[in-house]
Amino acid sequence: MKNSALALSLVLLGNGTILWSAPAPATMPKSPSPSAASATSTPAPAKSSTEDMVEEIRGKFKGRIMVKKILAPVTMNLEKLQDFPEDPSEKILLEGLPLAQGWEFNFRSEIKGHMPFFPWIPAIAEPPFLRMMPPLNAKPQSWIFEVLNPQGQTIFRQRGTNTMPDELIWEGKDSEKKFAVVDRLYSAQLTLIGADEKATVTQGGTAVLSAMIYGSDESETIEFSLNHLFLKDREEISPEGTVMLAKICERMRERGLAKMHIRVSSSQGGDMAERREKVLAETIQKALILSPTQIEHDHTDASLRGEIAAFWIKKDAK
Repeated sequence: MKNSALALSLVLLGNGTILWSAPAPATMPKSPSPSAASATSTPAPAKSSTEDMVEEIRGKFKGRIMVKKILAPVTMNLEKLQDFPEDPSEKILLEGLPLAQGWEFNFRSEIKGHMPFFPWIPAIAEPPFLRMMPPLNAKPQSWIFEVLNPQGQTIFRQRGTNTMPDELIWEGKDSEKKFAVVDRLYSAQLTLIGADEKATVTQGGTAVLSAMIYGSDESETIEFSLNHLFLKDREEISPEGTVMLAKICERMRERGLAKMHIRVSSSQGGDMAERREKVLAETIQKALILSPTQIEHDHTDASLRGEIAAFWIKKDAK
């Protein structure tokens, strides 16, 4: 006699209830015993009815969520906010800031991808050394653009009437020293005179030149301040001077300038000036791989232009 297989039925309802049913196993007739066979000749019929069982199962999701209070890293000092000066007469960014688009374009065109960038050392200055933008919508009867020395005296003046240029520039002309010098403070100033003869003075930018370049494409003059080029009271080149000389070498390669004359003007005596001029000549010669005949050098006492190292550079005559 074989055992009957158990059939299991599962029904999943939409509300999460699971119904399952299993039919009761059919009762197989047993062989009649001899005593039963003697009592009756017909065996009792087996029950064929089945019973369904229904069981309801409910589940709940139990998750864990951690919520933390995030503290803002910004701290505010209310005392400093209360003490912040509020001067209604001081206008800050109330009007548009004029921008010389031509100067901005030319400045960006000089940037090359292979050039090293030293943010703490500015590029060697070239004319114009000072720039100033006139106020927007200004229509004065006359105007005066001036450049002042550290004592407040005018060393350059430019006048005009009615229409003003888009940009006012100073290319280094100096009525006192003929040309701008290093380690000296220069400041720009613009005076507008209206139809009522009232003058409005606007202060411009300032400039202190540690080095400058002027000249033409065929020949250039580069002047360095000895205070920036060398260590104090020594003939060793300073870290800033190393970067400046590297800029000179790069400029000479790009423009094809290979002939140089170096002159050191110093007030510390001939011995120190002579050692410094030799150090400069050897450094440039080694960096550009030049022959000794391509670099001339000498030294003099400090002149009207101050304590400087002057480089006269030109193309090598062939």
